[in-house]
Amino acid sequence: MKRVMVVDDEPMVGEAVRDLLSEEGYEVETPGDAQSALPEILRAVPDLVILDVNMPGMSGWEFCSLLRRQSTTRSVPVLFLTGRQDVRDRITAMQVGGSDYLAKPFGAEDLRQKVRSLIKKRSRTEGR
Repeated sequence: MKRVMVVDDEPMVGEAVRDLLSEEGYEVETPGDAQSALPEILRAVPDLVILDVNMPGMSGWEFCSLLRRQSTTRSVPVLFLTGRQDVRDRITAMQVGGSDYLAKPFGAEDLRQKVRSLIKKRSRTEGR
């Protein structure tokens, strides 16, 4: 079963994404912030991280950069799921190592497609 970590400080968003992806057969974890997510990710590396930008303590930009500096998480796809819709935010997401970007509010099918695509791409590149 493919594992997805959803790091968003808005519990309703985390729950909605978890419910949607669980229906698709993914195992989904929803820590509320980057500090809680990091030990879990390092303990058991997920197949995908879905990440908000604006969070207390450590922003999504900082967290993604941190994941890219770790050898165990360098290749984990990161989907930014955020309310920030400016093109500069999309550019920043890619500059810090993001794999894709989806603005809130998002469509369920858009999220499903991006998740499937990112996990499939990772599986092909790592032979998983």
